[in-house]
Amino acid sequence: MSRIKIDSEMDIQKYSQFYDYEEFKTNMEIWLIVHQSEFTLGEVYGLTQLIHLSSEVPGVCHEAMGKIVCCKELGLNEQTISRSTFKRMIWKCMRFGMLKVNETENEYGSQRGNLYIFNPYPTF
Repeated sequence: MSRIKIDSEMDIQKYSQFYDYEEFKTNMEIWLIVHQSEFTLGEVYGLTQLIHLSSEVPGVCHEAMGKIVCCKELGLNEQTISRSTFKRMIWKCMRFGMLKVNETENEYGSQRGNLYIFNPYPTF
């Protein structure tokens, strides 16, 4: 993983590889059709959460892992999947070429979190 510096939310937009949310959504549907059987139920849930949180800037998520594995929308403040399940899902996505992960750093050079960047489905 490479480490990048993010000063503002505007810096995140340059990492999007999609024209708009519809293009991102279509690509994610194709990725899931091809690879969904290789994920466990918990991993699919974590991937769905990550995709949902990547909708503001299509294909890019800069949320903390704790927020991704919890489901605040359903009124739950506890983890709905484990951190290890989430990490396993991330590694599978990276192996398939679906996702790139970059560490981010704060102004002092310490790790701040991860930037999750979805790739478009490769065309044949």
